[in-house]
Amino acid sequence: MRLALALVVLLAACASPDRAFWGSEEQRITIDGRAYAVFVRRTPGESRPRVQVIRLGYARRPEHPAILIAMRQAAEQVSGCLLIEGSAEGDSGVMTARLACDATG
Repeated sequence: MRLALALVVLLAACASPDRAFWGSEEQRITIDGRAYAVFVRRTPGESRPRVQVIRLGYARRPEHPAILIAMRQAAEQVSGCLLIEGSAEGDSGVMTARLACDATG
């Protein structure tokens, strides 16, 4: 039983991005007491950077709408860019989106 609990805790602390984000640096951020892992991919020659946000930890169903808002905030705070409206895909566990950055972002 202790081994199973240890494995659950260990897995809950891990955040593995989609293959498209491999090599991107993970940055963790906490918003409203909940932690998120954020991966930003800025590929040379690509017109718009992409971001992936992974919620860390369990969330009950009533929390999901607020989590979606916080995931957007996490992406924008870590990247310094704005999310492109309508580009977000995923759910309250993992969200991927395109970013609109100015010349310095």
